[in-house]
Amino acid sequence: MDKKKIIRSAGVVGFFILLSRAFGLVREIAMAAFFGSSLAMDAFVVAFRIPNLFRSLFGEGALSSAFVPVFTETLEKQGREKVWPFAANMFSFLSLTLAALVATGILLASLALVILPLSPRIALILDLLRIMLPYMFFICLTAFFSAILNSLRRFVLPAATPVAMNIVMIAALFLVCPFLPASGDWRIKAVAWSVVVAGIIQVVMQLPLLARYGFRVRLSTDWRDPRVRRVWQLMGATIIGVGVTQVNVQLNSIVAVLIGPGSPSYLYYAERLIYLPLGIFATALGTILLPTFSGHMTQGRTDLIRDTLNHALRQLMFIMLPVAVGMFVLAKPIVRLVYERGAFSALSTDMTTLAVQCYAPGLVVFSLLKVLIPVFYAQQDMNTPMRIGLACTALNVALMLILMWPMKHAGIALATVLSSTVQVVIMGVLVHRRIGSPGWRNIFGAVLRMTVAAAAMALAALWVYHALQPGSPEAGTWLSTRHGMLRQLVPLGLSVAAAVLVYGVAAAACRCSELGEFWAALRRPSSVARRL
Repeated sequence: MDKKKIIRSAGVVGFFILLSRAFGLVREIAMAAFFGSSLAMDAFVVAFRIPNLFRSLFGEGALSSAFVPVFTETLEKQGREKVWPFAANMFSFLSLTLAALVATGILLASLALVILPLSPRIALILDLLRIMLPYMFFICLTAFFSAILNSLRRFVLPAATPVAMNIVMIAALFLVCPFLPASGDWRIKAVAWSVVVAGIIQVVMQLPLLARYGFRVRLSTDWRDPRVRRVWQLMGATIIGVGVTQVNVQLNSIVAVLIGPGSPSYLYYAERLIYLPLGIFATALGTILLPTFSGHMTQGRTDLIRDTLNHALRQLMFIMLPVAVGMFVLAKPIVRLVYERGAFSALSTDMTTLAVQCYAPGLVVFSLLKVLIPVFYAQQDMNTPMRIGLACTALNVALMLILMWPMKHAGIALATVLSSTVQVVIMGVLVHRRIGSPGWRNIFGAVLRMTVAAAAMALAALWVYHALQPGSPEAGTWLSTRHGMLRQLVPLGLSVAAAVLVYGVAAAACRCSELGEFWAALRRPSSVARRL
């Protein structure tokens, strides 16, 4: 895969991530309208977390990271004739394991409902859990099929399948729930069943394309296949690494509770804003790079890994650095526009803004992790990222305990960014030792030019925003008479537009080659999409 196609592919994947999150927002709005903060909604949220936890630990993260390098190695060295028996064996062991876990969970939940004296809340949670546990089976198989297609350099369909989840749930909310009794649990159970239906649809969506490449759904349990054992071994270390991340998130919430009322909410709302740009490009780029690095590693072409890493790091910084700067300088108007209504007061806006500004530099750091970790996974080394993650989690806890007292909830956000920065530095040093320099001087020089362009962008964004505030001479009288969302949206939207324009002009003036590379990569996207 050439460098232009990597950026195009990341753009396509990022588009579907954005589309999925847009539908997800519509789904959450609909759920709030139908169920509010009722007992049914509480029970659904708790019950849905369990299959989602398995999806994170056992499915998308660990399975893809462990399976793609082994699958790519087999594909490159032995061809498709040998890779499909391995995929069939992996499918068989995975599906049998998942089926056993689901059956055990349903059995335990059923026994608890029959034997134990439970409150109505717990009883509803277990009832919904029985319905949604099969979703765990289907979503993990979806992750497995997506890993195969990503290894074959087919990214569009795996990126599009999560959209189906939100569409099916939205359809259940608007087309089924209105015809069910408002009293009782009929409506929330219909939503729970829609989750299972969405899981089935996501699996079925990928089967025709897989069949075109030669994969067949069949049980084939070759207990002696060393490649299957290798995947399970790699998954063990990866699950621990993903689990560390989950523990880190929970620790942040627990420590925030100790600070005082509102602190966990401020961090939660800030994280929602930060994760949106992070997922659109950085996560998408990491998805593309894992099979690409795995192919280069199988061929023994560390020179190609260095070249691809250099290009990926520069392009990532070209996008994420101005986004981080923009999130920092426009944090308050963004928070106010998105959240400040109803019970979300001006004080909540100020406190969330502070958290966003502390998290904003982390956009760069978190993005770099998405690019550096696949280098280790491509070498089938899951232990090194796991060990670094454990050490940096301990560092994060220590920094939180130090910073939480003078900075309150903002100290927790800053501690996360600082510990992640240490993680990036350690990984960068280890990557340099393993494959050589990816061209650090070239990368740092490019980042310096981008920083100058981003500084000019920040000044322009602030000037436009303040100039368009109601009452200022530049705003005119028409804006001063408007109220509500339009009064906030117009200045912010024009500020963002000015920021994009000034950044592009400043990047060209600073001779940032990434601007031309990015534009060249986006030309003729339709032909690329057909090949994806």
